[in-house]
Amino acid sequence: MEAKSSNIWALSIRNRILIFAIVVTLIPSMGLGWAFYTQTEQLLQEKAEQELHSIVTQAQREIGVWFKESSANVRVFSNSFVVTENLERFLSARQISGNNPSEPMATAIGVITEYLALVQSQFREYKRLLVLDSAGKIVAQSPMIENGFALPEDWWEQLENNKMIIGEIRDNHLQSEPTLIMAVPILSNKQTVIGLLATELRITGLESIVNSFPLTESTQISLVKEDGLILTTTDKHHKPGTSNHISGSRLITLFNNPMELSSYTNAHDIKVIGVLAPLSNLSWGIVMEKDYDQAFAEIIVLKNITILVTIILLTVFGIIAFMVSQSILSPLRRLIIGASRVATGDLSIKVPTNNRDELGFAISVFNDMVVRLRKNHEKLEKLSTVDSLTNLFNRKHLMESFALHLERYHRHKTPFSILMGDLDHFKQTNDHYGHLAGDAVLVRIGEIFQKMLRSIDTAGRYGGEEFLIILDETREHQAQQTAERIRKAIEDTEVTVDGETIKTTISIGVATIKDGIDSETALISEADKALYEAKKAGRNRVVLSTSKVVPLPTAKANKKGEGD
Repeated sequence: MEAKSSNIWALSIRNRILIFAIVVTLIPSMGLGWAFYTQTEQLLQEKAEQELHSIVTQAQREIGVWFKESSANVRVFSNSFVVTENLERFLSARQISGNNPSEPMATAIGVITEYLALVQSQFREYKRLLVLDSAGKIVAQSPMIENGFALPEDWWEQLENNKMIIGEIRDNHLQSEPTLIMAVPILSNKQTVIGLLATELRITGLESIVNSFPLTESTQISLVKEDGLILTTTDKHHKPGTSNHISGSRLITLFNNPMELSSYTNAHDIKVIGVLAPLSNLSWGIVMEKDYDQAFAEIIVLKNITILVTIILLTVFGIIAFMVSQSILSPLRRLIIGASRVATGDLSIKVPTNNRDELGFAISVFNDMVVRLRKNHEKLEKLSTVDSLTNLFNRKHLMESFALHLERYHRHKTPFSILMGDLDHFKQTNDHYGHLAGDAVLVRIGEIFQKMLRSIDTAGRYGGEEFLIILDETREHQAQQTAERIRKAIEDTEVTVDGETIKTTISIGVATIKDGIDSETALISEADKALYEAKKAGRNRVVLSTSKVVPLPTAKANKKGEGD
């Protein structure tokens, strides 16, 4: 135990030296490493951002051109007099005949259908061409496909805002390739909207643009909508028409912060950096991504090198610091061991010394101190805690023990009780038999307490003939029983002095700790009140602080004197 204690103290000093060595090693190495790390990270981030920006800007420009050309072609077709005149004829005939088919309606539809077939044969990017009325219902189409055609729900809002309608990708078992819906208004001579020219447009042009960029395996480019739908992508794990591989919240962040570099984890649990460029007048964006580890491969290597160098330096300087600490701690060990033994109460120790330096002088002073402590220890200990007459604890020690019990109750709810006892008519005993006889009675009372109480209880002389007893882990009824045994023992005790037989009795007040009592004074006050009730009821009895006085029919007070 002594060796272990000394090692603890020795390690404390050694750790200070080791910590100092670690600090002086870490500060420069980590400082330089961090400077290189941040500078390299910034350079690589700027390089990656420039690379992604270059490609995504070019893709944004080329896709924008593709949309302009596609929409321009559809507008040209919608402005054809074949479409406008025949649609007006159809609408006029329908207004006359209602919804009943008529020859003028059929003729107009036939002309429009032939025109759409001609256009569709010359422009293979159009999967299907349709003419719709102003309500969005199909008037004519080429080729004839039985599956339904539906404009997006917000088509009228798009038409008002952008003069064009863009719909979702169509990709089902009736089609061999995905398409998107594009529609423009058909205007009358009065420039009012009388219908729509719509097309299911093959997105091979978009795919060609996206796939035209020279990308590495760690780089992906995708055309996505705000709702997460993929229009086209170079990611082999996804196909157009499926949900995007970017989480919804991250995609919203990218759309809200266009052209801003961001890092995140995609659906494949791969950390990437990405940037998004929005397309004008569309809820679409071009997302360019690159594998994070590939983009920052150099900084990862630099980080590993920095960690390795730091570990080597820490090991070297740690060994040096350990050797230095050993050379300093060696002459201190004997003094540490001696101090540890003195701390445990062993005052017979004498630390040998061969040093003639400051440590040797300190050891000599320590040995002289131990000699002085050994001579005065017993005397000081007795004077500090024990009443010299009764050999019970004095009031100072009682209050210290009281405070510890109170603290333990507040922390762990460990109950305890106190007995406040006062000898009955003790002043008359002194007056009648003399103070030496009174002292003999007090000595006998101390012997009774020491004999009847447990080792965990604390008994002491609180005042002249007043005693305080602390009963550990004792509740009020147990304390009352203990007090009654003490009272009975004192009542049955006789003290003989100079041939005179002296009998005495004691009144005891009992109080038990409870919630709401937060000081020694409060609990002692409770016991004092109970003691006062015991005196008031005739003495030689036990009273609980929370109960009524219980008369003792067999107990008789000493009638040799009436006083206190």
